[in-house]
Amino acid sequence: MHKVVHIRPVDDVISHEEAADCLCGPAGEGVYAAATTQAVGLIYRHHALQPCREWEASADA
Repeated sequence: MHKVVHIRPVDDVISHEEAADCLCGPAGEGVYAAATTQAVGLIYRHHALQPCREWEASADA
């Protein structure tokens, strides 16, 4: 089962959708099991449109 985590700025000028097609164009990064090259998840790092001090992470169920 693949897990997806979104890291989003909380205090940005826009509200960031918990989706790969958010307006900020988040970059996806694969997470791999240490013993194999099998992908076990994906982390989307959302881009802040202004300097932000608060960030949150949330995982898809």
